Amino acid sequence: MTTRNTVRGAFRGHRLFMAGIPAVILLVAALVMAGVGLLGTWLAQDQLGEARAAKAAAVAEAVQHDLERAIGYGIPLPRIEGVAAFLQGIANRNPDLGFLALTGGDGVLLQGAVNAGGGIDAAGLQALTAGLRGLPTPETRAATLQPIERDGLLILRVPVRVGRLSSEGGGGGVGQPPAGHVLVGVQPMQVRGQIAGELATVALGGLAVLLLLAELAGVLARASFRAPLRRLALAMADAADGHFATLLGRRPRDQVGRLLFAFNAVVFGLHERRQRFAAHADEVRAAVFDPEVASAVENTRLSALTALGPGLEAAPRREIDSRSDDVLAFALLSAAAAAMLVLAGSLSLAGPALALVVAAALVGAIAGYVVPPGWRRVAAVLNALALLSTAAVLLLGGASLPAGLAGGVCGGFAAGLALSYVRRQAADGGQLSLLRTLASGIVAALLWAAAVGWDGGMLAASSLLPAALAALLARPIVVSRS
Repeated sequence: MTTRNTVRGAFRGHRLFMAGIPAVILLVAALVMAGVGLLGTWLAQDQLGEARAAKAAAVAEAVQHDLERAIGYGIPLPRIEGVAAFLQGIANRNPDLGFLALTGGDGVLLQGAVNAGGGIDAAGLQALTAGLRGLPTPETRAATLQPIERDGLLILRVPVRVGRLSSEGGGGGVGQPPAGHVLVGVQPMQVRGQIAGELATVALGGLAVLLLLAELAGVLARASFRAPLRRLALAMADAADGHFATLLGRRPRDQVGRLLFAFNAVVFGLHERRQRFAAHADEVRAAVFDPEVASAVENTRLSALTALGPGLEAAPRREIDSRSDDVLAFALLSAAAAAMLVLAGSLSLAGPALALVVAAALVGAIAGYVVPPGWRRVAAVLNALALLSTAAVLLLGGASLPAGLAGGVCGGFAAGLALSYVRRQAADGGQLSLLRTLASGIVAALLWAAAVGWDGGMLAASSLLPAALAALLARPIVVSRS
């Protein structure tokens, strides 16, 4: 087995490790996000619960003040009109409150309003107010604003007084019993549910960004480090076997690029020394007139050239190899941007319209697959610019169906162009890597859509960044000169 085959085998074994880098990054990031989310929930639960109880107290006192003003005009509490609508309006504007209720002086429920998800329904509110009948009314404002715990709820029970505003004199006086009570309830456990819901939204958005970044980082790492070092290892293996006909092209502008440049300098130096030695030997042989000396010089020249090997006979040539990593970053970002545009333009469309979007994607894939090799880079840039234009038109109020169709065409075109590049031009057989990259872009777009609540405008705006990056990352695509 030659040295080159040994190096190829080592890199094939290393490929699985490189392919697992995005998965490891995602797993670590997900664990970190979960830990931070649990810690944040634990720290914020008590604070948000207290804040919600304080809000309930403020709402209860505001309702108390308005009702006492009405009573001040001589209207009995049970006959005040519009109380039900008044309480329901407050409940609708404050969905974090569980319920609002007004009871009479005897504790009977007069009016009530409950919020969905507040942990109580109308029947439960009736039973709850019945259970609070007979409780004494605190005489100070501070005591009044202490919540009562019942059935998993924190309840503020504020008295409605006749003859003066309770806000002027605290919780009430000793002179006469209250005309009724305002009840406002909150559910402490709802805070945890609300935090969990918000964390789920943040987690979906974070996973979308992390998935996109992890896949992009893996592609760029392979293109910037693994691929150049692999080419250098193969070229050095050829050199160890006596072949010095390869110069490494596509050198990055970093330390790896300097390493490749140093290898090229060594190859140039060897060829230059061989040519100088051969030319000097020819000059010596031509200057010697003694046949025996000339024959000795010729034998020395031939033995030296034989010792150097045949690898220095041909002039070195610069090789520019095409790899699947050249197009994967472009394909990833284009797939993400196109999927966002399709979702933004097709959320309100029916089944036949979605079928049109799928058909448009297939047409775009065919068109991208047949792009001539010399035009692939230009076509990739134009496709990314088309994605940018579609997003801008959609943000400016363009029609949804044309935007969805354009997104489907551009996404299919990018996928077809990338597949054509990988199958016809790249020599490393990266079809599976391409499929994984396209799937990662689409999944990231779906996660982001779920995080932003499937909002079309937000999706269109979010597609601008990956589309712009796709235009920039089309540059590594190698233009075939053949």
